[in-house]
Amino acid sequence: MKLPPFCFVSGLVLLAAAPLHAQRDATVERVLELGKSDNRVEEHLEYLTRTIGPRLTSSSNLTRACEWARAKFASFGLRAHMEPWGEWPVGFDRHFMRGAMVAPTRTDFVFTTPSWTPGTSGPTRGRAVLEPLTAAEADALAAEPAVWLVRRARNEGPKGDEKKAIDAKLADLPLLGEVRGTGDLVITSGNQNITWDKLPTRVKVTLRKDQHVDLLQRLTEGQPVELEFDLDQRFVRGPIALYNVWADLVGSEKPDEFVIVGGHIDSWDGAQGAQDNGTGVSTTLEAARLLSAAGAKPRRTIRFMLWSGEEQGLLGSEAWVKSHMELMPKISAVLVHDAGTNYLSGLAGPPALMADLKWATTPLFDLDARFPFNVRENKGLSAFGASDHASFTAQGVPGLFWAQDGETSYDYVHHTQHDTFENARQDYQRHSSIVAAVTAYNLASLDHMLDRTGLLQEGGGRRDLTRRFMGVQLEDTTVTSVNAGGIAETAGWKEGDVVLSIDGVEVATRRDISTEINKGGPRKLIKLKRAGQTIESVLDYTGTPSEEARAKAAAKAELEKAAGAASGAPGAPAATGAPAAPAAPTVPANAPSSGG
Repeated sequence: MKLPPFCFVSGLVLLAAAPLHAQRDATVERVLELGKSDNRVEEHLEYLTRTIGPRLTSSSNLTRACEWARAKFASFGLRAHMEPWGEWPVGFDRHFMRGAMVAPTRTDFVFTTPSWTPGTSGPTRGRAVLEPLTAAEADALAAEPAVWLVRRARNEGPKGDEKKAIDAKLADLPLLGEVRGTGDLVITSGNQNITWDKLPTRVKVTLRKDQHVDLLQRLTEGQPVELEFDLDQRFVRGPIALYNVWADLVGSEKPDEFVIVGGHIDSWDGAQGAQDNGTGVSTTLEAARLLSAAGAKPRRTIRFMLWSGEEQGLLGSEAWVKSHMELMPKISAVLVHDAGTNYLSGLAGPPALMADLKWATTPLFDLDARFPFNVRENKGLSAFGASDHASFTAQGVPGLFWAQDGETSYDYVHHTQHDTFENARQDYQRHSSIVAAVTAYNLASLDHMLDRTGLLQEGGGRRDLTRRFMGVQLEDTTVTSVNAGGIAETAGWKEGDVVLSIDGVEVATRRDISTEINKGGPRKLIKLKRAGQTIESVLDYTGTPSEEARAKAAAKAELEKAAGAASGAPGAPAATGAPAAPAAPTVPANAPSSGG
């Protein structure tokens, strides 16, 4: 039991003499002790990524990971469940990818293929040919044996109607497959919207930039080049059941109220899915283990949740929220870890949350000088977000996304070939599991739920159901390729452009770009750096399907908000008069000002 900051004795108020950060109850002390002396977060991450591997939504690996996570939670003594949220008509299992230039010399390739695309029938070797520039050249390929078609750099290939005519001819040829280039970071993505009756048939390879450039040079010079790819990736006939995993540490006084701790368990399958989001899975598991081992008895239930389908649009968390709307008024907070291996360094929220957040994280301010912690006030939470907390915030629940700081680059691993166990920082992971456990326990032990007054930013209740896409591939803020027919190509963007700002807001990462491009109106003023010069470009989404969908979603949300306010439904601000939170400590002056 935490010592209150004041007590009443004989009608007098006696202020607590000890500083608040010293007032840790026995459970918190035990969590801190176990977290430092017997932390198993590395064990969780290693098994998930090295033994199970990547966990694409609809894959056998994802189902296996959900079963493993449920068993782990149960082994901690928690009530654990796998809850189905949907089905997909086609599954996809990627077993391995191997590829190389085998003549005139051998070079093993760093590459990927899109998820939900076909593999090869064993090792498939053939001559490499350069993408034709004319329809006549494409016709000539019809007389050739099956070949690997190497696409030219985007600014060097055919354009416009000529390209459409060439691609139409190539689509009818029995090519071994297509090989195209990307940047130094090889990003895996894919289109899951397929059916068993209309499966993709063309093998498509995306090759690291330097290796693609080498191929182009050799072929331009007329060298005979042979390639070999062995791609064991298989479609699985559905329906494929999809699951969320959750487990409860049941509250001692208010078991029907919740603090949720979690992250998504699915990943893309070009690497191991270690930092997106094995790191969040493993800290969630370890937070659960630490609290259980410490004998924690929070007032409210702490629910540990691992959602799937996040990479395809927060599908698992949205489905869970829609299926459990009756629980939304009973959820005090949702804490989501989904930004890689850097340590959890803070939280942000509107003024009404400040006292409670600072009090709940009091033990973290002086826990370890290497890992500063900060609670930052903002103007409110956004109902639009790139991870599962947004599914809850859209319904008026305080969905909090951890700020993270450290020496690693999330862009370096995010969906790339580098998202492996080896690139995770285990010292950061150990600390983060402690942060998640302590914060969840203290929030769940408050004598009241978090105040929802002023929770959402102005306009924040309008959840964008259709995101804006620029039609580019990015490495940090550098454009590594421009998609044909995309809005960026229409605006004249080129490979090598660097995005400096969007509507006057400077951007430093791909996440910044994604966030800013999805804010505000449909005309986005972009500053680019090109060949040492700063230029301005406008991406105009006016009249596009995404803007029409946004308008419909906004109108629907406003109607639902009005109906909810009239009936007192979930999402309305909490009633006033809740007990006051304990006095909060002063945030250290040297704590980083990092966002949530």
